[in-house]
Amino acid sequence: MDIHPRFNKLITALRTAVENGEGMLDKDATSFDDCFDSFRLSLKFWH
Repeated sequence: MDIHPRFNKLITALRTAVENGEGMLDKDATSFDDCFDSFRLSLKFWH
């Protein structure tokens, strides 16, 4: 399943996401980190 191209900020956030070595998102190295955080929170209760 693909992500619709209109969500270009989310796609960019997913492609540029960088982990800081402690399992956390490196917000300085990730583009559109707020969009990425929103996406992660929306999946919090998904099983």
